Amino acid sequence: MLEKNITKRDAITLMIMLDTGLINYKHYMCWIDEKILKDQEPALWALELATNKNTQSAMEHLKTYAFSKPFEDFKLRAFKDEYIACQWLRYKRKEISWSTFLLECGKYADAHFTRSESKYFFSLYNDIEDSAYSLEIEKKQRLDIFKMFSDVIREVEKKYREFLPYLKKYRETYGL
Repeated sequence: MLEKNITKRDAITLMIMLDTGLINYKHYMCWIDEKILKDQEPALWALELATNKNTQSAMEHLKTYAFSKPFEDFKLRAFKDEYIACQWLRYKRKEISWSTFLLECGKYADAHFTRSESKYFFSLYNDIEDSAYSLEIEKKQRLDIFKMFSDVIREVEKKYREFLPYLKKYRETYGL
């Protein structure tokens, strides 16, 4: 993302990544600093993001940019599915359990229109719970969900990987 201008679409994806906990300020601080250094006239939202470690405030700066003039027409369903993809990546990183993944996605799908309705995720949760958290059931469910969301999971994972060198740089710079 550093090589190109950050689009308003990218800003929304970053908001979702922050909202789900897939990334935090350690991922974006060095990234946005480098972006600012490359720009002749950095945008105000980028400058504000560079000085902000608070997730909610960072999301507000990104939101201000994403929904500013000139307005863009976004396909909102794609954003909704990115939430599921971010949770998938958190599950794959072992940050959350499979049952937590299903519950979080079910709650999110209940309030938003994703490819699958909330009852799908809650039904899977009930099945895994009823099976005493069977690894066989989990594997089958994972395959089904990955098939359904594979395109968006791959896209979000690609964007997430772009932040990993900056996370490493942040840790090296600040001795963490």
